[in-house]
Amino acid sequence: MRPQNPRRVSPAVWITGFHSVKETLGSRAEDVLELWVAAVKNQDLETQEIIRQARRRGIPVHFRDRDEIARVTKTDRHQGLAARAKEKSVLSFSDFLSRWEENEDFKRDHFFLVALDQIQDPHNLGAIARSASVFGAHGLIICDRRSASASLGALRSSAGALEKIALYEAGNLGQALASAKKAGFWIYGAAAGGRPAWQSALNSPMILVIGSEGEGLRKSTEEFCDELVGIPISESGVPSLNASVAAGILLYEVYRRDKRDSP
Repeated sequence: MRPQNPRRVSPAVWITGFHSVKETLGSRAEDVLELWVAAVKNQDLETQEIIRQARRRGIPVHFRDRDEIARVTKTDRHQGLAARAKEKSVLSFSDFLSRWEENEDFKRDHFFLVALDQIQDPHNLGAIARSASVFGAHGLIICDRRSASASLGALRSSAGALEKIALYEAGNLGQALASAKKAGFWIYGAAAGGRPAWQSALNSPMILVIGSEGEGLRKSTEEFCDELVGIPISESGVPSLNASVAAGILLYEVYRRDKRDSP
């Protein structure tokens, strides 16, 4: 089996906010270099637990003025917590497929990934990552061009979910989907005029592709989809759903189906 080689060696970054710091400590504490905590007289119980967890892991804990934390992290939305950590590695999707084909230990039943087709708003990326994590997706596929990256803004919007879910990068989404189909994946694209999701088979292993905020899926992406799935909406309402909202509804349908079909 080929090793999981990161796409790049990641520099250290500041991760701020309670949920993001908590998830980072929980999922990859070995990458955390230090923890900064706002110096206050009485720390709340959840912050005390984060401090204890960091110390058990041998991570230096420093108490700093809130303004100093804001100055160093370049945000005043730090909630009194900041962790300096190695940036999360993004793996090559082609490496993942090689491992998928070579490793029989993967659980292929109910295995699904979410691919993002030119999602450019970091907040949408974060919200989709949060829904993907909540509803059991096994990873996110992000293109390296014209797409949002796993930035601090996306991390905040995901409430730390980007620290829990695997990230895969594809240079060309069409090529990635074509390779995935050869490896046995079913490809479903989210589209306003698609078949109602609850009428689709949603076979697994599968990749659910979410299109951009304004234009949806590109035609070149639709060509690789086995089926387009949609969400019927009221004629009296607005004409479309936000990309992250649509993703959340479709991901719930995948999760509901998996739970229904599980023994």
